[in-house]
Amino acid sequence: MDNAKSRTIAGDSQSRMFNAVFYLLIIALLFAAILLMTHTSARVIDTAAELGDFDFSAGIALVSPYAFDRYPNVLYTPEDFAGGRAAGVEAWDHTNPGFATYRLVIDNLIEGKVYGISGYSATHAMYLWVDGVLLAAVGRPGESYRTMISHTNYFTVYFTAGALPVEVIIQRSSHILAHGGLLSPLYFGEQHQITAMHTLSHVRISIIIGITLMAALFYIGIFLFFKNQLRFMWFSLVCLAIALRTIGIDLWLSERLMPALDWQGNYLIGYLSTSAFVVFVILYIDAMYGNMLNRALKWGAILVLGTHAAFMLATPPNVYSRIEIVYINITIFFCLAILFNMAWLFAKHREKWHTEHTLVLFGACINVVLGGTEVMILNYNPHAIVNYILVGAMVFIFVNTIALALYFHRTEAELAIVSKQRREHEAIEQRLASDNATLDSLSRMKTEYLANMSHEIKTPLAIISGDVQRAARLLERDGVENERVSQSLARAKEEIMRVARLTENALRMAAMQESRERMRPLNATTLFTANAEAYRSIIGKRGNILRVRAQENLPYLYGNADQLIQVLTNLLTNANRHTKDGVIMVSIKLWESDGWQYIAVTVKDDGAGVPTALLPTIFERGISGSGSTGVGLTISKRIVHAHGGTITAESEPGKGCAITFTIPVAAKNRGEPNPADIEEEDNRV
Repeated sequence: MDNAKSRTIAGDSQSRMFNAVFYLLIIALLFAAILLMTHTSARVIDTAAELGDFDFSAGIALVSPYAFDRYPNVLYTPEDFAGGRAAGVEAWDHTNPGFATYRLVIDNLIEGKVYGISGYSATHAMYLWVDGVLLAAVGRPGESYRTMISHTNYFTVYFTAGALPVEVIIQRSSHILAHGGLLSPLYFGEQHQITAMHTLSHVRISIIIGITLMAALFYIGIFLFFKNQLRFMWFSLVCLAIALRTIGIDLWLSERLMPALDWQGNYLIGYLSTSAFVVFVILYIDAMYGNMLNRALKWGAILVLGTHAAFMLATPPNVYSRIEIVYINITIFFCLAILFNMAWLFAKHREKWHTEHTLVLFGACINVVLGGTEVMILNYNPHAIVNYILVGAMVFIFVNTIALALYFHRTEAELAIVSKQRREHEAIEQRLASDNATLDSLSRMKTEYLANMSHEIKTPLAIISGDVQRAARLLERDGVENERVSQSLARAKEEIMRVARLTENALRMAAMQESRERMRPLNATTLFTANAEAYRSIIGKRGNILRVRAQENLPYLYGNADQLIQVLTNLLTNANRHTKDGVIMVSIKLWESDGWQYIAVTVKDDGAGVPTALLPTIFERGISGSGSTGVGLTISKRIVHAHGGTITAESEPGKGCAITFTIPVAAKNRGEPNPADIEEEDNRV
């Protein structure tokens, strides 16, 4: 058995691994197709010498800021360079001045051909001249925060190459961010190449936004249908966060969708949507892994991200930008810790996991690795053009779209099995109901038979008993003394009485069994309070006041409603009979004893009470202190004991009486009544 089980587990593991590899291959092909169809190659140029050897007819040059001559802390115009007033060019270092001038001379263009320059003017103001002509004015550069006008833009300008060389001059300033902002690399190329690059870039961005928004709407719809499945809601918000981040960092798109949004708004959207993406990813992974992620890691990461978002919203850019690197490093730490936690959970519970859990782990790994790679690249080279975070996010979305589809499919299959089992269970219940109806009919027939038998047997037994007694009296009248005959007659009389008692007991046991079969769960509060209230008018006729108090949220009891109502009625009748112009209190509460729970009902009055000598025998047949038949409490005791409960009485003469009976909570009777006890009680009578 153990070997067979091991082979089954191994086969399931291999099947899950094959499925995971198959789905990952599909994801890789889809993502590669999108990248290849929308990719535009550009050669990175780091020096002016490399740019001089570049063939612009063969492709696009991505010119790094390091290829420019830099004049820090001055703002020169083309006239300054033409008049020889520009001086102070410095070698590049790690400093980042708040304002500077950049100059690039290109001598390998073709005169008369149209070229384009494209790039981001992110978080600063910038002027760009080509051969002395101002082509781009984004905000207004200045030597201080007060003299500059900050703006941001995705710009593309075109110019016709004149007499060589071509001179490109850029003024830029950034006094808003603590790190001073950065000059972004610029794309240089022929007009048709730059136009094609923009077209493909817009297509790629549109595809990403379209996919993420469609996924967000789709999964929020599934969540609204399955409201208890939070994983669909978290994943929908993951997709929405990626869409907002893409809009925020793509200035060309944000300008057209939100023209009134300034650069700071774009900056906040980019960072806050990234933080929201990480938060929703953590919550989604936790839901997919059955809420098993380490709580300290999960809530610690969410607290850090939420605190940073609040700090960004509450402080100006030159303040919150100071802690940007700290925030990024802490976020990376939590992401790596959660990734290791996922891997540990996956290894520990691998026999329980399905293919979707493998996909979730894979997607999280790719997302963290690519995000961390982008951070390391930008720390090493702030001018690098990378967007690995977006690539990792898209891989995560593709992977988990399939993971959720697999989860949904598996859940539907399990629901189908449960539905089938429910139908089979209902069919079994119907058969049982039919069998129970047959058994009930047989039970009633048995009870009727016993009743008829008892009735028919009583008549001949009475005749025989009368004849025996008459024979004894005749013998006694005639003076016949025969000890053997007298003993025989006495023994015949005893046997006749025993047969009568056995017949009566059989009938009583059958009736009691039938009453048990009518037991069902009952609402204790409703049962006792409603029937006590129904007795209020009778109690009021003797000038008594009825008060009913029931504990809140009482559990159900298991019993025969008619018999329990009879017990309560008997107790109220006795209390009312022995009380005049007083108070009768009915209290219902939960009571525990020996690990069992009971519903305890107490009927208390402030009447004459029970004599001390009579109290121990109050529940015996015929015992009464008021001239009544004395069977009400006896019947009540039998009913309570048949339900597995107890009944007790407390009284002090002149101060009233309190009788309490208990019924087990939501459990059938503990033990059957003993026929010997019934026979003994009948003998006493």
